[in-house]
Amino acid sequence: MSIRTQTARALVAFGLALVAATGHAQKKGGDIVMAQQAQPPTLDVMTTTAQATRNIGMHIFETLVTRDENGNVINDLASKVDTSADGLSYTFTLREGVKFHNGKEMTSADAKASLERYGRIGASPTLKDVESITAPSKYQVVVRLKKTNPGFVEMLSSPRAPAAIIPAEEAGKDAGKIEIIGTGPFQFVEYKPDSHVKLKRFDGYVPNTNFQKPDGFSGRKTPYVDTATIRFVPEGGARTAGLQSGEFQLLEQMPTDAAKRLAKDPNIRVYEAMPWAFQLLIFNASLPPTDNLKVRQAIQAALDYEEIMAISTDGAYRMLHGWQHPNTPYFAGDLGKDRYNTNSLDRGRALLKESGYKGEELLIFTDSQFKNHRDVAVTAAEQLKKIGMNVNVKVTDWPTALASTAKKDGWNAWPLMFGIEPYEGPYNTVSFWWGEKARIQVNDPAIDSAYQRLTTSAALPDRQRAFADFQKQMIDQAYVIKLGDVGIYQATRGNIKGYRPYRIPRMWDIWIE
Repeated sequence: MSIRTQTARALVAFGLALVAATGHAQKKGGDIVMAQQAQPPTLDVMTTTAQATRNIGMHIFETLVTRDENGNVINDLASKVDTSADGLSYTFTLREGVKFHNGKEMTSADAKASLERYGRIGASPTLKDVESITAPSKYQVVVRLKKTNPGFVEMLSSPRAPAAIIPAEEAGKDAGKIEIIGTGPFQFVEYKPDSHVKLKRFDGYVPNTNFQKPDGFSGRKTPYVDTATIRFVPEGGARTAGLQSGEFQLLEQMPTDAAKRLAKDPNIRVYEAMPWAFQLLIFNASLPPTDNLKVRQAIQAALDYEEIMAISTDGAYRMLHGWQHPNTPYFAGDLGKDRYNTNSLDRGRALLKESGYKGEELLIFTDSQFKNHRDVAVTAAEQLKKIGMNVNVKVTDWPTALASTAKKDGWNAWPLMFGIEPYEGPYNTVSFWWGEKARIQVNDPAIDSAYQRLTTSAALPDRQRAFADFQKQMIDQAYVIKLGDVGIYQATRGNIKGYRPYRIPRMWDIWIE
């Protein structure tokens, strides 16, 4: 199926969802079960970037600012944000009357304490340059930076590791030690590891009356179902079978072959989300043989990206070289396109010979949790054997793969679906490869310079040039191969109304007919 056809079908599905939403009366009640691939490592959302946590936590917690349907910054618990003339102070005016799940009203004291906790233990460096956080009045919080950062609010709005607002009395606690209390449309009931998390509608929820309807992670949200249970079901066939039988009413992700097979089933609604993520092959640039630029360039030249994408996604992909999505401010045009998917075994062999490669093992580390990761590893390995590389694929569980590839030894290449970061924009896209904890395992001054200019330059063209410089360095040094863009399918039972696909399966503003 062509991307144009896929997009057209997605638009039709979206249109049908809107018709459903406007053509049927919303009603409260009922229970919904959503199946997702992995269990969360924690429900303390500010301490992790795990998608499994985000899927659940964004129903429980809210943030001062977040993202709308198109990924743009939008107010949430803040009714407005004012920036000082010197660009160093940000005043967040809070919505009044918002309630936590324990019945307490949210005030600036809670917001201040939450942001301070995020600065201490948050999984994002957003607040690293904060000089002070003050609460001059009951509904105002002021964040002052040590130096200007034009992208500060955009970074703070990131749902990747959300800067959740929690009660002040919880904010002094260590990571993973808080009571799960937020201001969101659903409240926490229970978490049973290896089984499920259960939520219930928060009947004291205060919707955002600054909006007429829900919008992305914000807007006017309304919880209709009585309870929402999130089941952990790693196997795609089991998720699909459960949806068909009615055991599940919503799937975080449906395998592509099943989505195509069930597209016309009247009991199932299938929704395509394209693009969802980048598919990357990341190299450890500190360990032989991938510490050798010529080896990395040989792999870059030899691989057949489209074959890898077609196999790993079962056809839900598009071929695109850029490190931001088209029609967004930081898309760098054709930069690097000349080295994208060259698919030249001869060039690969020549570069490998130049490198002095002597048959050293290339260890590709992957996981059993995500099919596309495993398929990328296996397909790439077979292709690289054609240019004379000694390739070994090691498969482990997802937590082990994630932890192991954060180290400088024990692996050479690692497939990763890089999703939330490109959706957010340039800042977290670059921060993954910046500094001492860069996932390429080397600290590249050119990337550090690009990140510094991206986060400090006042003029948009300067920030755009900084991002283009980052993209060029990643391609020139072959630190990471961007293979293409991945799409996914979400799905519901036919009697679930109002559903719209998004970065998480949103269970507000949907109801059971």
